[in-house]
Amino acid sequence: MKFSGLRALVVVTCAVALFSVLGLGYTVSSLETIASNELIPEISAAAGMALASSYAETMTVADLEEMAANGRTIGLRTAASGALAILYRTKTEDELMAILTGTSDPMVRAAAIVPVQQYLITKTSDAEDFVLTDYLKDLATNGETHEMRLAAAKAYYFMVRKSSKAADLEEQAVTNDSDELAYAAGEALAGFYLSFNPKTQAELEDLASTGASEGLRVAGEIALSSLLIQSDLTAQDMETTLLSIAETKSAEYRGAYKIALANRYAL
Repeated sequence: MKFSGLRALVVVTCAVALFSVLGLGYTVSSLETIASNELIPEISAAAGMALASSYAETMTVADLEEMAANGRTIGLRTAASGALAILYRTKTEDELMAILTGTSDPMVRAAAIVPVQQYLITKTSDAEDFVLTDYLKDLATNGETHEMRLAAAKAYYFMVRKSSKAADLEEQAVTNDSDELAYAAGEALAGFYLSFNPKTQAELEDLASTGASEGLRVAGEIALSSLLIQSDLTAQDMETTLLSIAETKSAEYRGAYKIALANRYAL
């Protein structure tokens, strides 16, 4: 199953925590203008990511679900989905599972992935032979929906993080029991590329652009976005880059700049 179309939505839900406070550089109004009118999807979505915390404080769940599904631009839909990811933290496990396995718009279902992940890593059972990592891997392989499988895959790699090795993750990001497990392996691998097995920016750019699998490109994307955030590049520099690579570089390469730009917007 290919789910690159939902890949960007997952990045939104993962990145919301980075932008918990809207900074002084960009007002809510200016970000809404970008999210509503910018023609480059990644720039529009970056503004939406930076708006998420503000929308979580000022809009109802019902209004956000409507905007996530039917917002006029990817920026507005991203803002709403990111805000829902914040508000959904107060929902029960059963409520979140119903969202993940229901018929809501993908942008709404994506908002429940990270909150469900938090429940899954504390899952218990009275069954004598219950092993949490086995349960999570099975759910990540056979779960009812893509969102359910991805939440389980993220939880699985969180649970095995201490025993994971970069070489193993590199293999698992290419070949795994499900596309969602391969994707989550790539997310976990990004941490190694920033610490124990560091790669240069040039290497990460190449990996995000031409990695042999989506999982490897995602590893490059996440690690590259961290380097870009730490760089001296301004929001305007990143906007210029995104304009120059529109529809040319890989989705993951553009995604690294999108995540970094959202961080700049939120400073």
